[in-house]
Amino acid sequence: MKIRILGVLIVACSICAVTPLSANIAITPGAVIKVPSGPQVDNAPLFRYATPEVWKYLRRGLSYLESPKPLLPPEAVPPSYIHPDSKGFGAYGFSPGAYEDVRHFYPYFRQYSWNEIMKSSRLYDLGNQAFADWLIGNLQDYISADASAQEIFDVVHRAWNLGLTGYKKGRVVVSSRIKRAGEFLGADIRDIAG
Repeated sequence: MKIRILGVLIVACSICAVTPLSANIAITPGAVIKVPSGPQVDNAPLFRYATPEVWKYLRRGLSYLESPKPLLPPEAVPPSYIHPDSKGFGAYGFSPGAYEDVRHFYPYFRQYSWNEIMKSSRLYDLGNQAFADWLIGNLQDYISADASAQEIFDVVHRAWNLGLTGYKKGRVVVSSRIKRAGEFLGADIRDIAG
């Protein structure tokens, strides 16, 4: 199946993303395009839901909630940092189980082992962006089509903590996390993590 797009480039694992590229291009879902992403990562996927603008906000919020250095940019914490629960890693608390979901739904990541993700800040960030994209895509019934980044964050941080199934089954995030998320949502974004 090919998708013809006018004025926007949409791609990656049957998941779509909008980029500033304009072209009249036929793309096969699952295709990967080369995007400028630094020396460590080539042919990175683009995302439909966790667009660069949304991810910029989500990464700050998730780092504020998950990182041992919440007021510093996520890059201040190495991906290999092990959380006290021994389940999460790095600034966002990414887990091997979450990465398996990413590898399953985003073929680009099949070429990278968990150990490689732990050694590269760029791959770690990109893997977390993919996980956020997957979560948001699966939470469309909970997020309005015109939701702001703040509204998306308010849903995503809960599913990030509880897991997609836990969130959908109505499990509740602990009150201390809700309080911290409220602090983040109420703060001027320039005051937190850069």
